Order: sequence, then structure tokens, then C-alpha cells
Amino acid sequence: MKKILVVNGESYWQTLMPEFEVIQKPIQSTSWILREGQLYVADTKRVVQPDGILWRVGAIPPTPVQTTALHLIELAGIPCVNSAQTLKVGFDRLSMLAALQHSALPVIDFNVVTQSTLLKNIQMAFPLVVKVGNYHGGFGKVLVEDAEKWQDIKDLLFVTNDYITVEPYIRYQRDLRYLVIQDQVWAMSRKGQYWKANVGTIDYDIITPDTTLAQQVQALQQSLQADILAVDILEEADGTLHVVEYNDIPGLSGFSKDLPYQVVGVLKGKMAAASASM
Repeated sequence: MKKILVVNGESYWQTLMPEFEVIQKPIQSTSWILREGQLYVADTKRVVQPDGILWRVGAIPPTPVQTTALHLIELAGIPCVNSAQTLKVGFDRLSMLAALQHSALPVIDFNVVTQSTLLKNIQMAFPLVVKVGNYHGGFGKVLVEDAEKWQDIKDLLFVTNDYITVEPYIRYQRDLRYLVIQDQVWAMSRKGQYWKANVGTIDYDIITPDTTLAQQVQALQQSLQADILAVDILEEADGTLHVVEYNDIPGLSGFSKDLPYQVVGVLKGKMAAASASM
């Protein structure tokens, strides 16, 4: 029986792939081995030689083992959703933003410094949003409303060694997520509990994708060679759009219950193609 390694992620994948042995491991507790071109993943319970990988590493602190694991997946040629090459581009916020800037999507304005002492060179109107390093899921982000809080935040950021991104705060009317799997696109309008639009969602509606936006999202997907991709967009009252980020390990909740099956179908197709090429 072929083995599927699910790295982090949801607990339901085993039930969706009964024809495989599905092993789920958190990246935080794994060790990765490449021996004679073969990939092995170990933890305290067992060693697995996966035939396919479903990478579902979400909002956890980024660590070097994550990028090392992706390098080894690529070197071993293990079918993975998304591919290791795609995931490496999206792993870091700056490489993700660089990929977005090459697209036709309206990317939010942003500034970056590598040291907090350089923030004195950033002149932006309040309110603004500060994002520290490479964290996701709302972590490492703070809203700065005025000069007094800005000074407090700069003092606090003195202790970090991560780069710092500074963006304008968008007074949005709608928070949109566009999700694409292969050649299908879905869209959702969300409402968050606090100022972070995509954190603590309290309400959402599935909406009809705008044709132009859907095409732009698909063009980004194709440039990244992504199997699955989500793009988060803030819409102002006058219709102005600001793309905040893309996510190549997006959550699937709120959309059709068929989407996890589609993701499984993508992985199965990759595994079949790999077997046929041997």
C-alpha cells in the first residue's frame, strides 16, 4: 500500500484516501533524510518513506527545517501539493510579495526595513500596519493609529532580528478571498471580529467571482505553477482593491465540502504521472 505523508493540517485526510496508508506528522517533530535519492521522514514513532506528500503547514512559527524539508522533497522528486518549488516561493513574505508584483493584481503598497532603527526613514500617514518577519495567521502584526503608539512599537521592535514590513491600513468594506484549484475559481466575502480582516472570521458569504479578478488570480497561479492558491483582497467602499497576500496552503473551510476531494484528486494525479514516468 502506498504511503501518503500529510505534514500538519486537518485531521480528515485519512478518511478521504482509504486506498492509501495516510500518515500525519507535525513538521515541528520530524527529521528528514535523503539517502541515495530516497526520502525518509522520521519522528519518535516511526520512519516513513512517502510516495506522496500533502503539505498543510499553516500558521506556525517558520523554522529552517521547513525550507530544508522542501528542498529534500524537490531533490527526491516526491509528488507534493503544492510542489516544493511553489511552496518555497510562498514560504517567505518577501518572495511572495515579489511574485505578486510580477502579476497584474493590484498589490498593496508596502515598505520594508531589515532593522528597526531604520524605521525612522519610513514616512507614512496613520493608521498603518506593521508586520514582523514571516509569520501568518495574524501573528506578528499590529495596527498603529498614531505617533505615540508608533514610538512604542518602534521601541518594542528593537528586540527583533526579523525584517519589518510597513503597509497603509486599508479601511475596507469587504475582505475577499479568491481560491483556485487547478482550473476552478471560487470567491468568498469575509468579516473578521477585529481589525485583522482574515482572523477570527464571524461571517462569510460565497460570492460569484469577478471575471477579471478570477483571470488575474489564475494567471498568478499559472506563473507559480500552483495546484491550489488563495489570494486575499481588501475592497474599499469606492471599489478600490488591494491585494494583501497569496496563500499556497489555504484553509478550505467555508467553501464547498468537495474541495478537499479535489485536492486529493490533484495529489493522486501527480502520483500517477510520477509512476508512469518511471
